[in-house]
Amino acid sequence: MLRIFPTDQSSLRYCIPIQYYLGMSFKPPLPTDQLRAIQDRNLDSADVRTLLWEIKRLRSVVLYADQLQRMLSTLPGPQGAILDTLRDKLKDEPCVKEFPWLPPGA
Repeated sequence: MLRIFPTDQSSLRYCIPIQYYLGMSFKPPLPTDQLRAIQDRNLDSADVRTLLWEIKRLRSVVLYADQLQRMLSTLPGPQGAILDTLRDKLKDEPCVKEFPWLPPGA
């Protein structure tokens, strides 16, 4: 059985990158136009359609996380390091880059 988080050191799990536990690195995220191209090549595939709906759901979670991090200033200690890592990851997400944010004061 694969155990992703150590049970005896629960506070440690927040300080170590997720990739450490998964033992993998991630490929670059796909922008919307590439996801649409995948959809267009697989119009008859219910599995691809299901996966694209899941991607859409997860992208909405990423946008909520981006909204939250924009509302937070800095945090002390390990929480601040986690927030900084989250900010670093979110800035490269296509759904965050593509989202039509209103300019300040609009």
